[in-house]
Amino acid sequence: MQIDRRNEPRTEAKGLNAKMSVFQPNGSLLLVDVNLLDISHSGIKLRVKKPLVTADNTKVQLQVELPHSGLPVIVSAEIVHNKFDSEFGIHYIDLQPEDPLEQLITECKNNEHLVT
Repeated sequence: MQIDRRNEPRTEAKGLNAKMSVFQPNGSLLLVDVNLLDISHSGIKLRVKKPLVTADNTKVQLQVELPHSGLPVIVSAEIVHNKFDSEFGIHYIDLQPEDPLEQLITECKNNEHLVT
């Protein structure tokens, strides 16, 4: 049984796709298609469409469209865990008060129930 260490409630983000820019150690940038699984005020759980080998603490930038309004959201984060090179947990970094994270969570809540 896996222990959930999150302090924030998770909201399911079923069917929400995004692009993730992965900043590689060699300085290159890799663009990856991802599916968001759930979202909270501290981070996002996501699944990549093709296996991705990367280390914890790798910096990423997530680009997603809000599900209802279609507005773009860009979030800077870092990978905090990796499951089988296909599921990742990312934690926000450099989050600014004006970032539309709350709107993204609200629009996801309007679609789905809180994940338990």
